[in-house]
Amino acid sequence: MNAAEMFAHGETPTLDEVLLNRERRVHFIEELLHRFPQCCVISLKCNIPGPIKSNGEILALFEYGENRMQELLVHCGWKADYHKRMNLRTGPEAFWVISGDSLEVKQQMILFEEETLGRLFDADVLVQKEGLVQTRSRVELGYEPRRCLICNEDARTCASRRIHPVPALQQKLVERMLEYADELEKCISLPQ
Repeated sequence: MNAAEMFAHGETPTLDEVLLNRERRVHFIEELLHRFPQCCVISLKCNIPGPIKSNGEILALFEYGENRMQELLVHCGWKADYHKRMNLRTGPEAFWVISGDSLEVKQQMILFEEETLGRLFDADVLVQKEGLVQTRSRVELGYEPRRCLICNEDARTCASRRIHPVPALQQKLVERMLEYADELEKCISLPQ
């Protein structure tokens, strides 16, 4: 298997499965924040364009991201009070409960998302305030919104308007992986 075949096979969840998983994720995070009310939750997912959300290559890419996250947490001196990884049809996900200041944690997640292959991941930071789950945003810390892999405009605008075709996004993802082949070679076979 190699990165170029990442979108050729694998789990293709239905829209209902994606929506149910989103709801399940929200409930799971709510439960974590109820159990650990003074903490924040890091939710890590892959940014995988197209219908295929899980296969060997995607799981290997996610493992790379999860390992990088573990290294970052150690580097920052944060010990996870809880950690869980789930390999789902809708894509792999991982969660960490951290007792650090949520804005400091968000700052590190922004840096994680901006470095090397971090742009291929979503690293959300969630907290409980006045009984409601809230996501810490880049804007709170003075950062611009995430940038699109193709045109460098606001990624949410491009995604919501479906400005770029899925094959172009997939090709950009593979190109980014090839750009960092040395870093990835331990977890994914890349074409020469």
